Amino acid sequence: KAFSRPSIVYPAPSSGCLASRSLPSAQMAALGSAWVWLVLGALLANMLPSIVLGPQSAAAAWGWSPSPSPGNASAAVPLGPASSDDVAGAQAQLAKAYAQFEKMPSEELRDLPVVTSPVTLTMGAVELKTPWIGGSFMTRGWNGGIPGPTIRVKPGETLQVLLKNNLGHGPGYEACNFNLTQLGLFMNPDAICALNHTNLHLHGLHVSPEGDSDNMIKKVAPGESTMYTIQIPKNHMGGTHWYHPHFHHATAAQAGGGAHGAIIVDDPPGYLPKFVEDMPEKLAFLSLVNVAKMMRLEDWGNSKLGAVVWNQTLWKNSLYKNWKWNPLSLVIEEHGNAIKDGAGLKPYVAVNGQFRPKTTIKEGKWYRFRFVLAAIEQRVEIRVDPTAKNQARCEFQLLAKDGVYLNEAPRPIEKIFLVSGSRADVAIRCVCQPSFMFPWATTRPCESHLTYTAIWQPMGLGDTGLAVTVEETTDRMLTLVTESSVAPTPTMDPEIEPFAVRRPCYLADLTKVTVAKENTHSVDLPQLYPMMIKVDGKGYVWGHEQPPALAEIPVGQIQEWHVTGIRYHPLHVHVNPYQITSIYNDPYYHIGDWHDTFFPTGTGFATIRFNIDTFTGKMITHCHLLEHEDNGMMGWFKITGKEGTTWAGAKTYDPTCYNEAFPGAVAPKKPVVWR
Repeated sequence: KAFSRPSIVYPAPSSGCLASRSLPSAQMAALGSAWVWLVLGALLANMLPSIVLGPQSAAAAWGWSPSPSPGNASAAVPLGPASSDDVAGAQAQLAKAYAQFEKMPSEELRDLPVVTSPVTLTMGAVELKTPWIGGSFMTRGWNGGIPGPTIRVKPGETLQVLLKNNLGHGPGYEACNFNLTQLGLFMNPDAICALNHTNLHLHGLHVSPEGDSDNMIKKVAPGESTMYTIQIPKNHMGGTHWYHPHFHHATAAQAGGGAHGAIIVDDPPGYLPKFVEDMPEKLAFLSLVNVAKMMRLEDWGNSKLGAVVWNQTLWKNSLYKNWKWNPLSLVIEEHGNAIKDGAGLKPYVAVNGQFRPKTTIKEGKWYRFRFVLAAIEQRVEIRVDPTAKNQARCEFQLLAKDGVYLNEAPRPIEKIFLVSGSRADVAIRCVCQPSFMFPWATTRPCESHLTYTAIWQPMGLGDTGLAVTVEETTDRMLTLVTESSVAPTPTMDPEIEPFAVRRPCYLADLTKVTVAKENTHSVDLPQLYPMMIKVDGKGYVWGHEQPPALAEIPVGQIQEWHVTGIRYHPLHVHVNPYQITSIYNDPYYHIGDWHDTFFPTGTGFATIRFNIDTFTGKMITHCHLLEHEDNGMMGWFKITGKEGTTWAGAKTYDPTCYNEAFPGAVAPKKPVVWR
């Protein structure tokens, strides 16, 4: 580790490796409370010397000393007597790098490479530019890029993916203390390990979770390869999804660090109204780069990325190559002096791997933007910045969320809410407008800045919907340059007429269904401790090994869950999307909407329903704040019954739904003629 820590001897389990999972609930609660107070006390104890003595004297008072990095003793850098010039120099270099970042011209948004089955995904070391602090950062990615290539598939297709792991040798689960990973502790260093082992999750796809399909239990060690074969159902709805690693204890470092890419299931011909089908598409894959958290995870994981020793030399930048995560002070340090997030390590959003790019659109024309967000923890809110020069007026019309079309689209919105893992398909149209000073003149081209606010709210106050904002960053994300081929009056696309698509039966409306009592459950995501999913009051921390199932649920039936804790833990469920049937006053999540990742901003509880359709096996459920998942906030439901069973009541509630290939659009109803 970057700094030596006290040696602690942990008692061995009394009866086999699973004994630690059998602690009584009262004992677990007492241990959790003790841990929370210990963390708070440690934070306060580490803050007081800095407040009273200043960061340098505090470091000396605590007697911090570096220890050699595992596998590279020469990489250790002695602290030595630190002068005030060290901090001042580092801060000056940060300021210079950020000033250059502010002046950096916007590149045209690039189109990501598109691949179709069979696909090869190679996990390896990738260099990620960090222009706001200068230099670059080494992380993990697919096929040498961040994000990876976009995979396009069609309903009914067999998707084959060869996964190759080209990461350097690194320890597996043996690098984590088994006893501590079982406790479900928040920000637990012993739950971050095996960072160079990997696998593949197809986030959002309604496919089998077993065998060589979307099976997150699979392991691909460094130097190994494996083949995934995923059968896409014939009636799979077209939509925007994504893929990323899902190897437990390494998901945050990998998926949040850059190893992600988009999956687009194509709409069958004639599925959408012609004016929506003909919209030009633009994919905006948002990678929220949080360098400070990535450094901390790498330090805790103690892995090597190829020849790079992570916890010593992280940047290819000689100005501050010795920055390290200090697990005692919980900050990034240079020569023993704190350089906090406010000094330049706030998270920034890369769009298709570019920072603050631009894209050119035609004035008055609708474009379909497919937004995908990959992040370790933060959620983002996207809006139009009203202060842009030659401001364009832009409209947002929501078409789909999490790869499922709205029951009635479009829906006008002012902001796009995305949490790690969620997606939004939004139709955007921009027009140039006269300036305030010269209302008779319109300047073309005009532009509009899409800005984002990245918010980290790791803890809340019960189920009140109130949450403490620990970190918030606002910046320009993407500039829309609006050009007109005809001035002064451009051609305007017509307004988007409301439409409803014909739905596959696994997405038939469930809002009016009567759910059997035995299929109704309470699902709780505890606020801070323990990091687990609780079902009907019972739960397990997912340590190294798979815990018991949270419940058994039958295929071909409807489930209703009353969920709590979702104000500070976004709920993600594999295999089957869910429909919101009850929620209180949320601006973005409406009753009737379908999701697979859910993080309301105004309440901590809701009711959702599932159609447990076709597939049996493990239905994974977890918090999609990825470090929480690695800490153990994950569980699984055992779907029982005969593979291929579908819900018999689907056509009762939606007579036009289909279980096979898309049969064609439903003819519009003729209006009633009154005589």
